[in-house]
Amino acid sequence: MAELNPVAMDSTIFQLRTSSADQTLSAAESGLRQDGHTDAELENASKQFESLLLNFMIREMRATVPESTLFPPSMAEEIFTDMMDEQIAGEMAQNGGIGISRMIFNQLKGQK
Repeated sequence: MAELNPVAMDSTIFQLRTSSADQTLSAAESGLRQDGHTDAELENASKQFESLLLNFMIREMRATVPESTLFPPSMAEEIFTDMMDEQIAGEMAQNGGIGISRMIFNQLKGQK
């Protein structure tokens, strides 16, 4: 029985996975071009993206505020603050935000 070369097998498996991923990606891209996303879906996705960016912005702004030494922050407080920031960012994006979602929506709508 012939011995198998583990390096050659790894290389072959990698090539198979890569070609499979390329086929999946090209199929997804062609599906995206063929799928007619509605304006509501595009608007929702653009608002979610703006919400994500606003959440990062709020988190970084909060990091610049010095923490009080009177009451050290607990894990529960950190979780609550993260959840509150996420909710605030979502509300900001739903109510107009800073205009990023509108620009993304217009850009994606123009590509249809």
